Amino acid sequence: MISSLFHHGELEMQQKTGEQMSAYRNGRIVVPYIVEGAATYIEQQTFVIVSSQDGQGRIWTSILSGEKGYMKVLDEKTLLLFPGLTHSNPADFFWHNIAHYPFTGMLFIEPATRRRYRVNGQVKVEKDRLLISVQQAYVNCPKYIQSRKVTGGKKPIYQDGITKGTALTGELMNWIKAADTFFVGSSNGGQELDASHRGGNPGFVDILNPSTLRIPDYRGNSMYNTLGNFLSYPQAGLLFIDFQAYRTLQLTGKASVTQENSLIKQREVTGRYWTLVIEEWALLDNISDTVWTFMDYSPYNPL
Repeated sequence: MISSLFHHGELEMQQKTGEQMSAYRNGRIVVPYIVEGAATYIEQQTFVIVSSQDGQGRIWTSILSGEKGYMKVLDEKTLLLFPGLTHSNPADFFWHNIAHYPFTGMLFIEPATRRRYRVNGQVKVEKDRLLISVQQAYVNCPKYIQSRKVTGGKKPIYQDGITKGTALTGELMNWIKAADTFFVGSSNGGQELDASHRGGNPGFVDILNPSTLRIPDYRGNSMYNTLGNFLSYPQAGLLFIDFQAYRTLQLTGKASVTQENSLIKQREVTGRYWTLVIEEWALLDNISDTVWTFMDYSPYNPL
């Protein structure tokens, strides 16, 4: 019965950590529909984090912001997204990716209240809307989310397209070093994508070299959705947001999980970390309709 909740990568991570029973108990929150009350929350959000897969099998993570009504809950099994009401840069990879690989992971996150809700689903592209059929939906805990007040504005006009590269520049490395938040997309290698949040005090993302990042694993719900995905399908897409300059940095590459017991001395740190070997990065003027006002760091962040 336990195995029916999780794929083999998640089960392997749970076994390695000895957290199988905790994962099973927590896994009861994962259901194939939007729970009562979550529909209102979803429709109130001004943005959503989404993951997608390109034609080379690489994972990308994006942010879609929009005006009221851009996202609707049609029923407990179906979400509607109206591209014409979104305010994010139309050059984002997401729109092209879903046309040929119709699956996505979605994270609805409200930084001011530290609430978040995940939905994974299949996408049907219609003329003026996307229909997302819910495969999995569940609430996440508020740990490691930095509190920010987010307000939206008028739909912007973007002049520039995407700037791409492989090795990080000095400017991009400084951006990542100063980051307290990023988002990660992953896949189980089948027809399920995830989008998840990662947060910590500035400097929690370690840059080993211009093509390699190392990220500590903090204590969570024991299900190991993201790290389990890495074991099954070692591809990841990261999204960093420049909250002042209205830019997004997307990274895609190969992910791997490693144990380092010396790290366990820190509060909330598991002793594991994962690395991303960057294959490509993309820089995009984005979300210029959105104002992010920092409030405070999460009290759970390791010091």
